[in-house]
Amino acid sequence: MERNSGLQRWLKVPFLYNLFQDAIGGKAARRKFIQCHVRAKAGDKIIDIGCGPAQILSWLPEVEYLGLDVNRAYIASAKRVHNDKGTFVVGDTKSLWDDSRFRDADIVIGLGILHHLGDDDAAHCIRFAHRALKPTGRFVCLDACWVSKQGFLSKYIMSRDRGENIRTEQGYRQLAAKVFKNVDAWIDTKPIRIPYVTVVLECEK
Repeated sequence: MERNSGLQRWLKVPFLYNLFQDAIGGKAARRKFIQCHVRAKAGDKIIDIGCGPAQILSWLPEVEYLGLDVNRAYIASAKRVHNDKGTFVVGDTKSLWDDSRFRDADIVIGLGILHHLGDDDAAHCIRFAHRALKPTGRFVCLDACWVSKQGFLSKYIMSRDRGENIRTEQGYRQLAAKVFKNVDAWIDTKPIRIPYVTVVLECEK
């Protein structure tokens, strides 16, 4: 589920979404995620689930990039800005399940997507990633994460997130481990300028 009132509704507009992300330090967090965890090489095939306006392309080498998102405005923005650098498709993991383009990937990325999905939809997303990967491929995702002894302000800010399905590290691990053999996780308690906690999962087939 996803909240769609107030600020959450305005964040569906690509320009405002990008502006907000830059203001809270999202640009630096995305760059760190790409460099430290995605670790793409030139020539890799990358599938980006919930790609938004495809901001991460700025930090990827020359790759074969396929992005998907249910927000038509985000996809239109990605095409305007990055049209020669990738393929951008409107849809989700269910509507694109049988699309042959989404196969044989080296890396599947899920940047802030699982905490927008209930358990059944999140499990389907993870299965989609697994199916889309080569035998040696990796699914790498970053999401908001609850931790013990979390500060009040951090709890409040995260409770106002558009995604209504924030989980603990263990919750994310359990979902991923139903599909992937190897799941590693890293917690970051200060990923952006506001009090917020994230977890990165690296999942190998």
